[in-house]
Amino acid sequence: MFLTIPCLVAAADNAADIGLVSLDVQPSSAPGSPVFGSVTAVNYGSMISMSRKVTFYLSPDREITPTDYKIGEVQFSFIRPGETAHRELLGTVPDFVPPGIYFAGAALEPGFSLTPDPNQENDVISHGTVTIEKTYNRPQEWFSEKIADIILDFSNDERTLRNLPPLTRDTALDVIALEHSRDMAKRDFFDHTNPDGEDPADRADRHNFNQSRTLPGGSSFYGIGENIVKIPVEKNVYGFGEIKNDDPYEIAQVAIESFMDSPPHKEALLLRAHEKIGIGVAFDGKYYFATQNFF
Repeated sequence: MFLTIPCLVAAADNAADIGLVSLDVQPSSAPGSPVFGSVTAVNYGSMISMSRKVTFYLSPDREITPTDYKIGEVQFSFIRPGETAHRELLGTVPDFVPPGIYFAGAALEPGFSLTPDPNQENDVISHGTVTIEKTYNRPQEWFSEKIADIILDFSNDERTLRNLPPLTRDTALDVIALEHSRDMAKRDFFDHTNPDGEDPADRADRHNFNQSRTLPGGSSFYGIGENIVKIPVEKNVYGFGEIKNDDPYEIAQVAIESFMDSPPHKEALLLRAHEKIGIGVAFDGKYYFATQNFF
């Protein structure tokens, strides 16, 4: 079990209480290979938190302990009362881990005695399993979906910074966006219009998506917006250096920075009239293709 350091002050109403509330780790990896994960923490206490380390583990059972296999660690610092913080990890499976199915877990390491943790029951979290195979086969569909999720978070971060309402993820737009990304990856093109001559509105029509809407001023509008980006995973042309295939956070960050550096893409992302977004990501072995569709 995890050991705790005795506290000089134990009053819950005068302390930071960091709790782990969600955990996500890729579904498969191999000994000596990359593993991506993320964890979310909340400060339930009444004081700002100090630095706390969170260690990610692979465990043969649901009970997460320091004797389990460590795959990496992240740091949480200065979380305000009631605030949520999120961290991503690109770790490595130890090369001595035997193949098999393991439980994914994470645990807050003990803090300093001057920053007591009044509720240690929420310091450990376990969620889902990771299959450790003999050789590494990237779970590409999972990675592509994770990149899309992070692109959504970054997109709404940009809108929030400008006092714009967040975009709502729309399943029907997701289908349209993913189809276009997969089509660009499969047929080796990069354009809003595909080789069959279909533009975003044509694709939306083919999927029976209702593109008619009335804008706040009373005028009518027909169509959907679209952003696309192509990201090489070796030397990338946007000047960000080398991209790691197994780091969805980095790939999503490059996608958003590319959109924000392009005036028409930035305008589409920040358009107040847009309320919904669909996101699709595909990989052809050399490039990631990401599509955003707006309505």
